[in-house]
This record gives sequence, C-alpha cells and structure tokens, in this order.
Amino acid sequence: MTDSRDAKSAAASPAADKQADAELALAAAELVTEWVSGSKPLSEARGWVLVGLQHAGSGHMEMHVWDRVRDWERRLAEVLAADDGSEGSRRRGEAAKRAAVSEMRDMFLRGIPAGERSNRIWRKGLGPDPRDELRQFIESQAGKTA
Repeated sequence: MTDSRDAKSAAASPAADKQADAELALAAAELVTEWVSGSKPLSEARGWVLVGLQHAGSGHMEMHVWDRVRDWERRLAEVLAADDGSEGSRRRGEAAKRAAVSEMRDMFLRGIPAGERSNRIWRKGLGPDPRDELRQFIESQAGKTA
C-alpha cells in the first residue's frame, strides 16, 4: 500500500512542478510586460535581463533570443502607440498585453529546462537554479514601476 502511494506522489510531482513553473513564469511575464510602452523603447539593460532569464546557453543563441525579445516588444509597443483613447483601441491594447504576457511566459518556461541543461553541461550542476533566478527577479521588481 505504501509503495502505491509513493508511486502516486511521484507521478503527481511533475504535474505540480509544471504548474508551479507556469505560475512563476506568468508572474515574471506580467511584470516585464509592464516595462513596454508605446512611447519609450525597452532599455538595453532590461532587454538583456529578459535574455538572461531565458538561458540561451551560448552567445550565438542569445542573439536569437534577443531578436525574439525585440520582436515581442515591437509588436506590443506598436499597439500601445496606436492608442487613440477609443474603446476599440483600449480593447486592442488589452488583447495585445494578454498576448505579450502569454508569449513571454512561454519564453520563460522554455528557459527553465534550458537553464537546468546549461547548469549540467557547463557548471557541473552547481549553477543557479533557473526557478530561483525567476523568483529573485520577481522579488526584485516588487513595488517598482515602469
């Protein structure tokens, strides 16, 4: 009976981990989406923070991630810049923000296993846990405004 319960607990753990990862990535994505404005570009420093949290693994791959971050920002900023104060414009802005949060959440989620893999390969498992990095990022941003 105990073995069965242990097996069930072990089987439930990956799903719980995925849910926790998704919540963590979502919280970070919501914060960084607020950095984007229609009138002021994302600073280079903030862009590199986003790249770093995705754990590209090499300088070459970082440039691909950088391009994705810039594309993500551009799409959202264009919609925000086109805000004319109308109800339709407000709805488009809200929809664009939801899409941007979702896209950045997915980027951060891909960064978790990438960070784990990078730690195993390059740091013999002793590098920072990517989840801890996301948590620290979220904590560091608490109460800050764009």
